[in-house]
Amino acid sequence: MKRILLYGATGRTGELIVAYALQQGYAVTALVRNPDKLTQKSDQLTVIQGLPTSLADVRLAMRGCDAIISALSALSDSEAVSFKKIAPRHTLETTMRHTITAMEELGIKRIVTLSSIGVGDSWPYAPWYMRLAIKLTNFKLTFADHNAQETLLRQSGLDWTIARPVALNNHKTTGQLVMEYDKTPSPFASSRQRLAQFMVDCLAGSKFLRKAPLLAEKNSRPSL
Repeated sequence: MKRILLYGATGRTGELIVAYALQQGYAVTALVRNPDKLTQKSDQLTVIQGLPTSLADVRLAMRGCDAIISALSALSDSEAVSFKKIAPRHTLETTMRHTITAMEELGIKRIVTLSSIGVGDSWPYAPWYMRLAIKLTNFKLTFADHNAQETLLRQSGLDWTIARPVALNNHKTTGQLVMEYDKTPSPFASSRQRLAQFMVDCLAGSKFLRKAPLLAEKNSRPSL
C-alpha cells in the first residue's frame, strides 16, 4: 500500500482528496494546523499537527510516504477578493521549498500540486474577468505565490504534476475531464470532486509527469 502526504486536508478540495484516496486503497498522512477540523476517520488516515511552512514538520510528516499531494491555498477566499492591501505570506513558495528539500533527503520523487488557470504560461487562457481580478485585488498575491511554487517545481528534479483547474464549484458532478495545454478549456467549470479524483488518479501512471494541464469538466455547471 502506498502512502500519500497531503497538505490542505481540511480544505474544500483537500477533504475530497482524503476521502477518494482512502477509497482507492491509499494510506494518507495529513499535515494540518488544526486536527479537530478533519472529521474523517480511518485506520489508514494518520493526522499530524503542524505546518507545511515548517521544514521540521514537513520532514516528520513525510517519513514513510511515497508521494505528496498539495491542495493548499495561498489566501482565504475573503482575503483573495479583497482590495485591502495585505502583506504576502509566500505560503505556497515556502511550503514547496521545504517539500523539495525533504523529498530530496528522503529519496521521494512524485508530487502533485494544485495551481490554477492563469498561472505561468497559462495566463493568456484565463478569461478577461479573471485577469482583471488578479490585477485589482489580492488575487495578485495568490497567483504570485502559485507562480513561485511552480517555478521551484519545474527547476527541481522531481516527478511533478501541476493541476490547473478552472472555475471550481462544489457540485457532486463527476463528468468527463477536459484537459488542455494551449487554449482555454470548454466548458469553463469543474467540480472539486472531479479535481480531487484527477489529483489522486494521476499518481498511478506517468501520463502527466512534468505536465501542467488545464482542467475542466463536461456537465459541470459554472459557479454562480
